[in-house]
Amino acid sequence: MMKKVKICLLTVLCFIGVYLCMPMTVFADVMTQDFIENLTIKGDLRIRYDYQDNNDGKDDPKDRLRARFRLGMAWQNPMEKWTVAAGLATGGLDGNTTNATFSDEEIFETGDIRLDYAYAEHKIKNITLIAGQHKNKFYSSMALWDGDVRPAGFTGQVKFDPFFVTAGYFQVRYIDRDIARMAAAQMGIDTGDLVAAIGYYDVNRVDGFIDAENIDPDYKYQIVDFYTQYTLKLDSVKITPLAHVFYNAGAKGEKGQSVQGGDLDPEDENLGWLVGAKVKVNKFSFGLEYGEVGADAAIQDIKDSDWGSGLGSTDIKGWKASAGYKLTKHCEFSTTYFYTEPMERKDYAVKDVNRVQVDLKYKF
Repeated sequence: MMKKVKICLLTVLCFIGVYLCMPMTVFADVMTQDFIENLTIKGDLRIRYDYQDNNDGKDDPKDRLRARFRLGMAWQNPMEKWTVAAGLATGGLDGNTTNATFSDEEIFETGDIRLDYAYAEHKIKNITLIAGQHKNKFYSSMALWDGDVRPAGFTGQVKFDPFFVTAGYFQVRYIDRDIARMAAAQMGIDTGDLVAAIGYYDVNRVDGFIDAENIDPDYKYQIVDFYTQYTLKLDSVKITPLAHVFYNAGAKGEKGQSVQGGDLDPEDENLGWLVGAKVKVNKFSFGLEYGEVGADAAIQDIKDSDWGSGLGSTDIKGWKASAGYKLTKHCEFSTTYFYTEPMERKDYAVKDVNRVQVDLKYKF
């Protein structure tokens, strides 16, 4: 006991000594007033009713109430051009969702809060460098990237308006004391109204994290994609058509070696695409998208978790339709409908999926 007390006292004395020896200029940049002025806090709360009917011959649709809460903080040092940010969110281990189902295991159980992202960002003129886990910097649609996915690693971006180049190195999984990594790059133009970008995503060691019984040793995700959108503004109306196409050149193997199994050939199931449009009219918003994703065209745990739920996420085709109304400046009511069905798995247990989500969202 006495030994522990001595260690604690020595630790406190060491901290006091370091503090007294440091010049006051060390603390000059982090005064309380400056810290508060340069700190931004924002977040959102979403309450959702979620109904899903899998057409599998069973009269047992799923309905539940879910919540999503996110809180983000960012501290900026304008003099040194650094930003340090961190965010908290509900959800579990899955990287492509932050939803939490009410009373999932216990009566009125309390929810969990997890670290959503944490990163440091440094800007040097037209160059941005990011280290840590952060929001996705690559332009994409729900067919390839879910909006909740936070790549973990390093990202760099160079802008010469309207042109940009973004590159990243990420740790997808930690497997057997080694890294399953993603190397990614995207280049294009962003004028504010028009976005057009070509990207490439290379992921190795996929056998360590995909759920497939029979996979070719040379199977990889080497995805090339093209994404574009254009925003047309007419008084109080804003129309944004979009298109996305991608191809996995690393899908190797023979029949039966697809990530979806069966008799699918991965070299025939490596294409995905999506087209759609989003419209805003005063307080109203509407959206309509249709896409097809081959079984081996996208990474299952990265693409949108709602579109394709019940069907294994890939080898799907279907629609997403949404409508919303802003009740106040920060509060919005919306509803979303998904219809999906398998593309090639004709004998799959689930013939199609109907899913409806009704959301009440508040941003602060």
